[in-house]
Amino acid sequence: MNSKLNISRWVFLALAAVTVIIAVMYYLVVGTIKPDFEQGLPTPKADLFLNWGYILIILGIVIALISVCVTAAIKGVNGKTLLVAVIAFAIIAVVAYFMSKAAFDIPYQAGDKLYSGKTHGWVEMGLNFFYVTLAVAIISILFSVIYKAVKK
Repeated sequence: MNSKLNISRWVFLALAAVTVIIAVMYYLVVGTIKPDFEQGLPTPKADLFLNWGYILIILGIVIALISVCVTAAIKGVNGKTLLVAVIAFAIIAVVAYFMSKAAFDIPYQAGDKLYSGKTHGWVEMGLNFFYVTLAVAIISILFSVIYKAVKK
């Protein structure tokens, strides 16, 4: 990509710096506080770390979408290719969801509390999405190598 538009590197460095600061704060300040298991607080202020993780995931998705749009605007992308990629993404997401559909109904227990299976189901869907995407990538690589070998 054009070096003038390589903003993602600077965004990554800024997010990494904030992550390091939060990690240092967490381990120096929060790590010294004793947990209170009786009140359901196993790790005080651990939500800061988790919320930052959620923010990073959302920012990663937004930056990925923006970079695709900027690259498409600069280089010009075939609309048919983009449509095929979006449809493939949607198909993989639907397959991952249906593979994990049963996980949404499985409650789990953490300590004394009983939670619904909703979080467990989304985690299962994310893992299935990763596994299906990995399998598709490996199959695509193998197909490409075999096709090129046969074509020669």
